[in-house]
Amino acid sequence: MGCFGMIEIPKINLYYPVFSYLTEDLLRISPCKFYGDSPDVNGNICIAGHNYDNVLFFSKLSSLSENDEIFIYDNNGNQYIYLVYDIYEVLESDLSPIFDYEENEKTLTLVTCNNFNANRIIVKAKQKKLLQ
Repeated sequence: MGCFGMIEIPKINLYYPVFSYLTEDLLRISPCKFYGDSPDVNGNICIAGHNYDNVLFFSKLSSLSENDEIFIYDNNGNQYIYLVYDIYEVLESDLSPIFDYEENEKTLTLVTCNNFNANRIIVKAKQKKLLQ
């Protein structure tokens, strides 16, 4: 039951460990990574979390706005900052957000349910480039 790292979204008071893989049982405990590598590798990291329509897990994702910060911490304590650039919904069966990223970028995709219409809420963010 490995831990991928931690996720923090200050705007919605979210701070949770993220499991390295997704199962229904783990998803009840905390958000889970289900696609992607690590924050220091180009590509897309996808993390799913339940929406309980309260303050737990990814329930408040739809409150985010463009340029809000999302922090990912790896198991070595390294911090990676992502800036939200898009929030939208897809049908429950639509897997396209997983594969929607630029190969030479570091992208983060957060996924949760919209409990009112059975769609998925998608939050896309790009890793902020650090000044050298």
